[in-house]
Amino acid sequence: MEMELLITFLLFTCCVLALPDGHGKPLGEHNDLGTPNLEDDFRSLTPKSFYDKYVSTRTPVILRGLAKTFPAFDLWTDDYIAKNYGDLIVRLEAKKEKEAHIPVGEVGMGRSTFGEFFGRYKTDNLYCVSEVPGPMYKDLELPQIMNCGELAGSLAEMNLWINSGGAKSIIHKDAHNQLNCLLAGSKDWIFINNSYNDWIYQAEEIDGDQGGFSLVNPEEVNYITFPDFVKIPWTYATVHAGDCLYLPPRYYHRVKSTDRNFAVSFLFGTSSLFDMKNCDVKGKSVNLENVPIQWKYPGHGVMSMGNDPPMGWRDEFINVFNSHFEGEATIDNFYSALYEEVKDVPYVASLLQDILLIDNLFGDNVSLETLQNAPLDLWSKVAAAASYDPYNDPDMEHYYIDAHEVREAMANAAYYEDIGLIKFLKVYTSEPINGSARVGKELFAKISEGRDSVGYYDIRKTKAFNVFYKTHDRGDSEMQERNEAVQVKAAADMAAKQQLQDVNTNTKTEL
Repeated sequence: MEMELLITFLLFTCCVLALPDGHGKPLGEHNDLGTPNLEDDFRSLTPKSFYDKYVSTRTPVILRGLAKTFPAFDLWTDDYIAKNYGDLIVRLEAKKEKEAHIPVGEVGMGRSTFGEFFGRYKTDNLYCVSEVPGPMYKDLELPQIMNCGELAGSLAEMNLWINSGGAKSIIHKDAHNQLNCLLAGSKDWIFINNSYNDWIYQAEEIDGDQGGFSLVNPEEVNYITFPDFVKIPWTYATVHAGDCLYLPPRYYHRVKSTDRNFAVSFLFGTSSLFDMKNCDVKGKSVNLENVPIQWKYPGHGVMSMGNDPPMGWRDEFINVFNSHFEGEATIDNFYSALYEEVKDVPYVASLLQDILLIDNLFGDNVSLETLQNAPLDLWSKVAAAASYDPYNDPDMEHYYIDAHEVREAMANAAYYEDIGLIKFLKVYTSEPINGSARVGKELFAKISEGRDSVGYYDIRKTKAFNVFYKTHDRGDSEMQERNEAVQVKAAADMAAKQQLQDVNTNTKTEL
């Protein structure tokens, strides 16, 4: 026995001693393969040369000083935003991605007004990671290097990033091209080409190779668990206020901020085949209010952050059609072929069935010409339905809170005596639920039905917990089927909210 322990110890010691020097160190110190990222002078670039040199070749580049002409560069102080946009609602995350509970703001879980956010963000663990509300577009510009041809018309969404410093992302990749512009502070970036995907140890996610993140902890790189990671070269850059960087789609990156910073990100189409003829002249920037954007967030209601690019779904439909049909296909046969591509994601399959077979947006028959000529609005509707992310719903708390967990916590609290609103809220807003007072009050009102307190049997018998889509997963097939059905309903409810919001927003614009 002693000999076996000695051998085990010696083997372990040899393995540890054989590990690369960077084992256990943070990303950036983990190997000696890092080099400075490419920089360019934006004043020498036309929209076409920017596209040819960087977008079409999927090459990250730092463009110093590009954002200094934005009105927001001088205007966006804490006081200015709180005063002029204080009632607009933004999304909240914790400063360290995937390492903490979703923060709760005055509007609910993961939601705050700008007014409240700026009163708390310097002391609390809050990070505004949101879409830019539409009323703020007037303070921003589409840079001259993007203002021409299909590049200018491919803007998908505008994102906003605000924190007081100390924010750290995981190693991840995003689906869109993006031009990320820093308006205050500084950020340290590390970039890894997605050609090293086999060594990055990507986590399994629904969106496959479009977005995703690495399992490697950037704070302490582990070469025992992730031995191939040592072989990956990387580039780095520190971006300062006024600088922009172009980041290609699906390009891995890690971001850290050490001081208060504001950033906006222009997300645009994933294609690398934009038509840029007649764009080899230096353009002019244009106010963002005058730029068409596929996904707009009015400042209240459902967001579309991270929604699929609409034209990506057009390409998917065309690829499926070309693989299975010639000439024309019935809508039923076309859906059957499309279903085979999406059946592993039940809510996408269900929502596409609604669009194709119930809403009948394409008619009874489909041809290649039908798909090629379908308007952007139609593809936007498909993308919105397929891009289910509960974090975009203002009622996201209903998706993240586990109904079984809430019921059990409340039943335990009321086991010996009835509880009133104050104790109910204390339980609901504390571990392990960590819900918001707003939803807690709504839940208490439904259970109590006007009474001052609720008891154990009130909690056990009520159907009020059905407001939560998530249910306790026992691991059996019946529960899995129920959870899939609930997810389909949740996605449909959210898509309906988005469509109603889009109609109301467009109606107000026309008026």
